[in-house]
Amino acid sequence: MKKNLFLISLLAMLLTGITLQAQSTYTMITSSAELEAGAKYLIVGFTEDGAAYAMGYQKSNNRFALNVAESGGSITVTVATNSTSATEPFEFELGGTAGAWTIYDALNDGYLYAGASDKNYLKTQNPNNANGEWNIEVAGNGSCVPTAQGENTRNIMRFNDNDSENVLFSCYNSASTVISPVYFFKAGGVPVIDPEPTNYPTNFIAEVDRNSIELSWDDAVSGAQLPRAYLVLGSTSAITVPVDGVAVANDIDASDGNIAYNVLQGDEDITFEGLNPNTTYNFAIFPYTNGGSNIDYKTDGSYPTASATTANMATLLDVDFENSLAPFTAYNALGDQEWTATSYNGVTYAYMNGYAAGASNANEDWLITPNMFANGGYTNVFFNFESAYKFDGDPIRVMLSTDYDGVSEPSDFTWIDITSNFTYSPGNYEWTESGEVNLANLTTLNNNTLYVAFVYTSNTTAAASWEITDVEAFGQGYLSVEDNMMTEVSLHPNPTSGNLSINIDNDAVMEIRDIAGRVVMKGQLSQGESVINVSELGQGVYVIGLRFDNGSVAMKKFIKK
Repeated sequence: MKKNLFLISLLAMLLTGITLQAQSTYTMITSSAELEAGAKYLIVGFTEDGAAYAMGYQKSNNRFALNVAESGGSITVTVATNSTSATEPFEFELGGTAGAWTIYDALNDGYLYAGASDKNYLKTQNPNNANGEWNIEVAGNGSCVPTAQGENTRNIMRFNDNDSENVLFSCYNSASTVISPVYFFKAGGVPVIDPEPTNYPTNFIAEVDRNSIELSWDDAVSGAQLPRAYLVLGSTSAITVPVDGVAVANDIDASDGNIAYNVLQGDEDITFEGLNPNTTYNFAIFPYTNGGSNIDYKTDGSYPTASATTANMATLLDVDFENSLAPFTAYNALGDQEWTATSYNGVTYAYMNGYAAGASNANEDWLITPNMFANGGYTNVFFNFESAYKFDGDPIRVMLSTDYDGVSEPSDFTWIDITSNFTYSPGNYEWTESGEVNLANLTTLNNNTLYVAFVYTSNTTAAASWEITDVEAFGQGYLSVEDNMMTEVSLHPNPTSGNLSINIDNDAVMEIRDIAGRVVMKGQLSQGESVINVSELGQGVYVIGLRFDNGSVAMKKFIKK
């Protein structure tokens, strides 16, 4: 009998353990009336593409964010049972009263609080004080603004998804670039299936910025049922109306002429970038409730539409140096310090500082774009970037070349100093937009070579710290191979595996470049037919450029098999 009692007790313990590990369902609150002392909650944030992240374990100064599945305003998960768990979200208990709520973390036996005035901290404390007493504003779409009531001024709890590789929860001041709200999901609730939204949004507008289109609207804020979110569809042809019960995933690849994006109620805008030039896109917006198989779109009547045509302009560069300097090339002409790619507070950038080992050092370092004319030239090229710097030292210089080969010592080629045409950071690492400059106004552009370089210098007396990001270049007025033909040129066979025959009607200087713009072969060709052996070149696409004695130029593409 004792043995049986032992087995029964053991079974009870196991069942108890299973109960503790059981999944629970949490539903999004949409009213301050759903804030209740003693109730349990998940604290959740959403990324721009609608992915849900729940607050997790306490890091040193902020809280971990864990991706969770959310559908129709509900989350069903197993919550963490120990303070170091990195695989389950944490459950929090609300205490106190309206205007001074406390948020208790049982696993850490402490209360969430705004940790500082000069740092973005969200920490846990026990005993509690006013920095851990929260006024929680709840909007109709569920977004919440918890504001700590103590003396620490970085006191607004927010979800930080500025750095997609390191999402987290912390506290910020009202001027912070971290603006994503948090959402409280209450335990024990039954998922509510809402009816179709009552109204469409209004003032749906499409505005063009080169090859990007920004869509904006005024959310539907009246009616018996507000939307949870909006599906924005774009197409180069007719819009396909969504169907209830079939959620449409985000799709920002416009190569097939169709794009889609889900935008939460309250955001009221979305920008589609990298669209095809000189192309008309049609857009429509559909409000919906719920999610997954319960998604309910409003499609009746006349849904809002807009259209816009992108500029006849190509994106030549759009670089923020995330994870590497590519496609830029760093050339170290002097010194031990070099350009690197790094990030801070969600901003990625190229960084150079000649100060090291406690001293300023002599350096000359070039950060050079790829050849922006590798696939043909443009009549106009609009160039811009952002810069930040700190500490005394030489200013950054911006240089332009139409004859650099992409690999050699830059000083062996012709560079024009165009520094004075841009605006720069005033210092203290303040990011500043350079303004846009048409490079065609600064020099005569050819149709096969265009480089811009950021040149950093320092000496043993002073070494500034410079940062560059968001480098953009746009080409207008493409000079195709046919447009560039200012004299007759023919070549065969194309593709070729060995010899390439070229027939020209005037003497010319020849350069062959790979698709990265690097010169791989040079030579002088005479009038008539010439045979070039390209068997040593790797497989791929190449551009042969010819500069004739009369000053005209020509380009032809060929394929090396």
